Amino acid sequence: MRENGRFWGKWAVLGLISFLLLCGVWVFSIPRATAGVEFAFSVGDGVNAYYLPAMADFVYSDDGLYYEWSAGGWLYSGDYYGPWLPLPMTMVVPSPLLYGPPPPVSAFRPYFIWWRARVAPWYRVYHPGWWLRHHVDLARYRIWRARVVPVYRNRPFYRWRMHPVIRPVGGRIRIAYRARRRPVRRIIVAHPHPLRRRVIARRER
Repeated sequence: MRENGRFWGKWAVLGLISFLLLCGVWVFSIPRATAGVEFAFSVGDGVNAYYLPAMADFVYSDDGLYYEWSAGGWLYSGDYYGPWLPLPMTMVVPSPLLYGPPPPVSAFRPYFIWWRARVAPWYRVYHPGWWLRHHVDLARYRIWRARVVPVYRNRPFYRWRMHPVIRPVGGRIRIAYRARRRPVRRIIVAHPHPLRRRVIARRER
């Protein structure tokens, strides 16, 4: 009986230690999602931007989901720190994020520095009109804040003429372009009789 009591006593101690370890892991894992997360600013339409000092990165939240810009595309997650998954074809990002990460239209210097380094090269390729208007002002934060921020203060940037991002598949961005109809050249083969004239249509490449 004593041996059985010692046997079950050892298992009880081991079970208690395991339970305490699991509780400790659970307690320390809860604050991980919110520790070090700093609210940066509101983008608009219910989308907020947060800064993650541990990752030196920004994420955007909307309706319980979080979006991260990585390798020229959007990833989403249910938590600040992931795990991050590529957007499926049936998922649409919030309207302020349809044109890529929002440009720094608020007086928040860390976001300006991050955006200029991480996103500006992508804007130069996919938003050439926007880039021609504002790329010179990206040289200095003071100039940007004085010239560009007042322009977008009352008119959100994503309502301007920019290429919307649709069907973000596999974390990559596909830009939608309107398909233009190719011009058609009509050639009339002359014939003395009007009813025997032939019209040949050729499409230009």
